[in-house]
Amino acid sequence: MGRKLVVLFLVLFAVSMGSLSAQEQLESNTPSEFDVGIILNYSYADLRDQNFKEYIPTLRFQWNMLPWLGLSATGYVNGEEYASLVLEAVLRAPLGLIEPYVATGPGYLVALSEDVPVSGTSNFAYNFRAGFDVNVTDWFSIGPGITLLIPDVVDFFQNISTVDMDYLKEFSLIGIGAKLRF
Repeated sequence: MGRKLVVLFLVLFAVSMGSLSAQEQLESNTPSEFDVGIILNYSYADLRDQNFKEYIPTLRFQWNMLPWLGLSATGYVNGEEYASLVLEAVLRAPLGLIEPYVATGPGYLVALSEDVPVSGTSNFAYNFRAGFDVNVTDWFSIGPGITLLIPDVVDFFQNISTVDMDYLKEFSLIGIGAKLRF
């Protein structure tokens, strides 16, 4: 019950801040040049089972060279054994209050412990990401996103006709993020 109240409070706070800053956003309509974001990602199974303690903390830095084009570096920490670094090209549509985006790029998986067994697959991966941000103020935004991390790129494209919902559920991360915009 307490967790639901906190989530409800945060949603109401975000909506009220968005309402207060909507006029300012419409007048200025200037996209950010640099973003720093913290994202709480969950696997599909953890969200389905409401296992909110199993989030994957994520930190993202994004440099927007043009209003519609940026580069991002994202770091994931999955448990105490693995970390991933992903570099992406980001296409975004700075529409004022709402800012949809898609991103794609290569990633690298790093084992943080020598106790981790070798899986026999490459440490390289590929990443697709999509979502939207709600620009609450000119310096702060929140928004949902979904990430598809492809651990074996060659196998994925060789067997793309067999990709189904089970594959997408297994390798997707669903998250909510908060960004500071500069």
